[in-house]
Amino acid sequence: MLGNLSKTISVSVLSGLAIVLITSVTTPNVGHGAKIIAKLGHPLPPPTPLHKWALMFKSEVEKRSGGRMEIKVFPMSQLGTIPRMIEGTQLGTVEIVTIPPGFFTGLDKRYGVLAAPGIFKDLPHAHRTIHDPEFKKAFWPIGESKGLKMIGMSADAETSYASVDPIRKLSDFKGKKLRVFGSKFEIETLRRVGATGVPMPLSEVIPAIQQKTIDGNKAAIVVFVPFKYQTVAKHVLRTNSSVICINRVTNKRWFEKLPADLRKIVADVASETDRKIINISVAVHKKLYKVWTKTGGTFSELSADEQVELDRRLSTVGEHILKKQPGVLKMYKMMKSVAARTK
Repeated sequence: MLGNLSKTISVSVLSGLAIVLITSVTTPNVGHGAKIIAKLGHPLPPPTPLHKWALMFKSEVEKRSGGRMEIKVFPMSQLGTIPRMIEGTQLGTVEIVTIPPGFFTGLDKRYGVLAAPGIFKDLPHAHRTIHDPEFKKAFWPIGESKGLKMIGMSADAETSYASVDPIRKLSDFKGKKLRVFGSKFEIETLRRVGATGVPMPLSEVIPAIQQKTIDGNKAAIVVFVPFKYQTVAKHVLRTNSSVICINRVTNKRWFEKLPADLRKIVADVASETDRKIINISVAVHKKLYKVWTKTGGTFSELSADEQVELDRRLSTVGEHILKKQPGVLKMYKMMKSVAARTK
């Protein structure tokens, strides 16, 4: 389960001193003229926005560097599970990863605030919030003491529910067990509609649905279509209650050892690609919902009254979960304030 995996990261990753010693060995010498090769790992297949971002980033970095840098993209967890990719990035065996922030909560619980429901009205709104200077100043440097340097963020997907039996109204959630990323926000969200959130790695979800261990998955259409969920859980409910964001993270020591011009290219291209990907994400969503229905899936939305009721139930999840975590609560309130200002 993700909660346990996150704990494993924080326990198994070496102490700060050991990270410095190991990365000094594993981080390649990047200052002496040889071509620099960087591995970029992520967990999803094409045609997800996450993969499109990786390919756009690769193309532009290689172009601007004049062949001095090569980005090798490894989708679908080819470099290991999500916790292993994060650990590898800390240690310097992986240079760049693009992964949702909720998976970094074993390193710092403040990463988890983006999973709180009821903050963003849509993908463009989330994009404006996570790129707001106030948010960036507070959130983006969180991982630097753990050997991670954030170079970008994007808002890739609206969360939805894919289920074996249709969920068309709030009462249909009652008694269901649905996979979630693993944050307490998501578990509490499911509790408030009468369901149980079951943290689970993405690779285990379809077998668990087939074995009737769970009734569905809380994720996004950009996951459901490429993984052919319509064959096991063909009913999708859109609730627009939260957004899946993505961290773009490098090994901090590797990034800082790059020649100054290449360091600027990496940072500039990441920022520019973030700006480009938001419109692509919106377009991909529209396209994938059409693909979903053409390939046997169904989707529905709550009635206006039911959506209002869901919003009411979820409006206090953040404060409830964080009431005994003042540092995380401060980050959550800042994010909520920025989101209100950028709406």
